[in-house]
Amino acid sequence: MHKNILKVALSVMICMPAMSVFLQAETFPEDYYLMIASDAFNRGDFETAKDDYLVLYEETNQIAYARQAAVCAASMGDFETALKLAILYQETTKDTNDLPTNKIIADGYIRMGDIKKAISLLETIKKKEDSLSVDNVLGTLYLSQKEFGKAFLLLDRFYNETHDEEALEKIITIYLAKNNKTAALNLLKSHLRKYGCSSQLCEKSFNTFAQFNDLTDAQEVFKEIYEKSPTIENARYYIWILASQKKYKQAQEIAQTFPLDRHLLLDLYVVQKDFAGASKQASLIYQEQKDPKYLALEAVYLYEAMQTPQKDTIKKVVQKLENALNQRKKEISSIKENLNHQDAFFYNFLGYMLIDYDMNIKKGIDYVKVALGIDPSSISYVDSLAWGYYKLGKCKEAQKIFSTIPKDQIEIEPELKAHFEAINTCAQ
Repeated sequence: MHKNILKVALSVMICMPAMSVFLQAETFPEDYYLMIASDAFNRGDFETAKDDYLVLYEETNQIAYARQAAVCAASMGDFETALKLAILYQETTKDTNDLPTNKIIADGYIRMGDIKKAISLLETIKKKEDSLSVDNVLGTLYLSQKEFGKAFLLLDRFYNETHDEEALEKIITIYLAKNNKTAALNLLKSHLRKYGCSSQLCEKSFNTFAQFNDLTDAQEVFKEIYEKSPTIENARYYIWILASQKKYKQAQEIAQTFPLDRHLLLDLYVVQKDFAGASKQASLIYQEQKDPKYLALEAVYLYEAMQTPQKDTIKKVVQKLENALNQRKKEISSIKENLNHQDAFFYNFLGYMLIDYDMNIKKGIDYVKVALGIDPSSISYVDSLAWGYYKLGKCKEAQKIFSTIPKDQIEIEPELKAHFEAINTCAQ
């Protein structure tokens, strides 16, 4: 209905005689702008609504229009403008109990990190609007201040009404902060059984069960989730639980019910350290998807499957890795991404092989430097670089690089210790 009114209003203005329009130009068309602003707000066009309400405020000096503009700005995510207008409204009117502007100001306090002021204002808001959204925000703020009792009352109410996963995690955090592991695990199990879990919550739940050594109950829970909804994702988590308990036969039976998703079997082979099987599975995935990551994994697992070094196999591994990295370069160039930590792993793996087997030490060092450019804090990559310079006979340079590795790490890792001794002997 309002759209038809708007069309009529516009057509009337267009059809007005020139003299009539000239006469109306002397008077600001407040009703017209108000109609346009209201229509835009109702349609969710908050930017247009905000601009028109600001025009209304500037032309009429009616502070109520600034309040409406603040609401529009907040609705469109322009929080800076919203906060300025909300403060302007309250300072002009002295109305510090206005609910919409108080919400905007409370949000501003949170964004500025002034949690105490935000809590105080939200407590005032809650007296007027006892809503779930206020419970969630205020409860989260209480939790950040370690006011666990207050936080629990609000977050528990919010969770019981919404079954929200983030609220669940916050309540579990409260239980654990109070050393109530049993309540935390019982709540988690109850939620998983009733509502299942997103991939993020499933993974966190798996880690929580493993942390508290509660894998037997975890198996039952994830079994129920999988049987209710036998999806690939649910199967993956159930397989993880079974594999962690070394129930490989059961895990394999489930994985084989998804013949088109080879990733399940790949995960299972890796968990069992069946690297020959993992290499074949990665090869099949690469053939189907042409994703260079799986060609690289095929090479890595092929190497891991070797009992003793074999020249032909090592050459094959190097060729596959170089091919994978070249394909990956083209891929990231086309999608305009940067190399990631997984890429760094492959660059270091290839570089170290070229260095350790004296195939092309300088080229190997170049590959390792790429890995370090992505992850300069990696001890493995620093070790590879030092080993490369050692192999070139640049022992002092190797010693200097290796000296950045913490001594406690060297003591607990046999390969690092062997490299440390060889490099130091060479540098003397």
